[in-house]
Amino acid sequence: MEPTPPQQKERIPSGQRLWFVWGVLVVMLLTVPFSIAQVITHRSSPTAENFKKWASRWAKSVLFFLGIRVRIAETVSLAPTQPYVFIANHQNSLDILALASAMPYPFGFVAKAELAQMPLIGFALRHSASILIDRRDIRRALESMQAAAQQIRNGNSVLIYPEGSRSFSSTVQPLKKGAFMLAMQAGVPLVPLVVINAFEHMDERTFQGKPGIIRIRVGTPIDSTNWRRQEIPSIMEKVRQDMQHLINEGIREA
Repeated sequence: MEPTPPQQKERIPSGQRLWFVWGVLVVMLLTVPFSIAQVITHRSSPTAENFKKWASRWAKSVLFFLGIRVRIAETVSLAPTQPYVFIANHQNSLDILALASAMPYPFGFVAKAELAQMPLIGFALRHSASILIDRRDIRRALESMQAAAQQIRNGNSVLIYPEGSRSFSSTVQPLKKGAFMLAMQAGVPLVPLVVINAFEHMDERTFQGKPGIIRIRVGTPIDSTNWRRQEIPSIMEKVRQDMQHLINEGIREA
């Protein structure tokens, strides 16, 4: 029996490689001025609105030079003064840019503490309405979550990626419970967001990408005030299925 010949890797067009390199350069160059502006203005206006303003300008500028447009559709209009816990699927790094540029509602990110060590972006996050969670230390993680809940009650919404890692696909991975516990603790609605097709436009694993249109959907707010801790796992799975349904609908409608 002859051995099976090794599969050949799909050849990546040189244009998609160049696009990726160009994207890295654009992000590096534009992150400097916008991070500085965010840090300076945060001193006088330490709010989610201020962070969202500069994050949006940064993201829109980057996407403009990458030739990427973002279209967002809402199932319902959210109350502008109501704080929320937003959760979103995480296909690749374009998700962050797309949501920061297109979301009409102010928010800070809830992110892992390791991001604080990143040049410029980490500095801007530390001086913003975002919350950094140290997941390596249980006590510090709990303290960070309590601080996040208080920040939300004070009127600042946050956005979390509850999958915990990038999927590089249209599949919503199992969700972690932190975002759900946070919404319940803060007593605010949880709002699912879905990025439908960012994975089609970039793959960091193979250093390739291309311009195009990224589509986002904002789901219906979910009341968390009557949640009980033991119900969280079933709520998580129901929300994951609803998010997957929104993505599948978006793909069919494309």
